[in-house]
Parts: sequence; structure tokens; C-alpha cells
Amino acid sequence: MTRHLPLAAALMLATLPALADLPTAKPPPAEPNRRVLQVELPTDKPPPAELTAADIPGPACTPAHQALIDDALAEAQERLAKALRLVRDQPDHPHVTRWFGSAPRKTIAITLELTAARLADTSGLNIRCNDPAGCPGGRFAYARERDLVLGLCPPYFRARMDGTDARWGILIHEGSHIAANTRDHAYRPNGALVLAKENAARAAENADNYEYFVETLPR
Repeated sequence: MTRHLPLAAALMLATLPALADLPTAKPPPAEPNRRVLQVELPTDKPPPAELTAADIPGPACTPAHQALIDDALAEAQERLAKALRLVRDQPDHPHVTRWFGSAPRKTIAITLELTAARLADTSGLNIRCNDPAGCPGGRFAYARERDLVLGLCPPYFRARMDGTDARWGILIHEGSHIAANTRDHAYRPNGALVLAKENAARAAENADNYEYFVETLPR
């Protein structure tokens, strides 16, 4: 007995693609995971940071300290000579009045002269560099007149050679203490300027007035 497929089934078979028409190639393999670049960490230690004069312990001054001190001394002497000429030749110059008011010009000139002579010959000074005992906090420098000690602290060796509170200007401040017995009646430029207006006699005794007078003198 011959079996006949139902009409619907026959139509479905007729619409199926032939086996020969099916794709035979394999699909391409999936792209492998990308590798993460591995960078080897350095095994050598970085070189130590170079010590500056501000980092070298004292109190003995090393050649690195002395080189900076010598440069500052030379600049201080040159600037002091110019300042002294101004006071002698033009005692009423506005720059002199600005920093010393009506103080006697002879007093100012003598103080500058004594300070210049002291910094020109430091052979009798006991210069100490980065002495922990004398350098608390952010002190730049210090002076002891009685035993001719001039101490220079780490901030001094970080200071620049221009502007106010320059390395050479700080030497003028401390040198005036030792050479001319100046005092610290007021600090910083504003304090010194106010002192010149309100008490000229004290301005002529004040170390910062001499430092800033010379530092702000036009070259």
C-alpha cells in the first residue's frame, strides 16, 4: 500500500533548501582576549637628592656654604659703597629720607661705613652655618656682638640674591649689629618705613632700615 504525504507536508519539504546549498566553511574563531601590556617595575633605587648648602649640617661652614657667603659679601660691599656715597653726596635725597626720616646723616654714614669695614674683613668673625642651637624656626641669621658670632641658618642659604631679604642684604643687617651696635626696633619693610616717619632716631639705630635702604637703592 503506497503512503502519500499530506499536501501541507509536501509543500514544506519543497521549500526547504537543498543540503548541497548549506554553507560548509567553519565560522572564523573568536578573537582572542587582548593581552595587557606588562611593564616591569624598576628594581634600582633612585639616586639620592643632591644636598644643597641649606641641607648640610653645621655649625662648621663647608666649601658649599662658603661659596655662597663669599658671593654675598662681595655684593654687600659693592652696594654699601654706593649707599654711602648717596648719603654723603646727597644727604637730602628722597631715598635717604624715606628710610631714615630726619635722622642725622652723619649717624647714618658712620653706621654704613662701620658695617662695610666689618664685612670687608671677616677674619675676626666666628661665622657659623646651620647651627641647630642658633637656628630655631625660620630664622635667617643671627649675630652676637659680644663674641663676634655671625650665624647663618638654612633659610639664609635658600634666599635669593635679588629683591629684599637677599643673602647679601641679610649680611648687611647682621653685620650692622656687630659693627655698629644696631638694634631691632622694627622688622620688615613696612615696619622700617613707619619707624622712619614716627621715630627717626630709632630708624637710624634699626638694622632693617639699613638693610632695606641698601637693598632698594636703584642700581
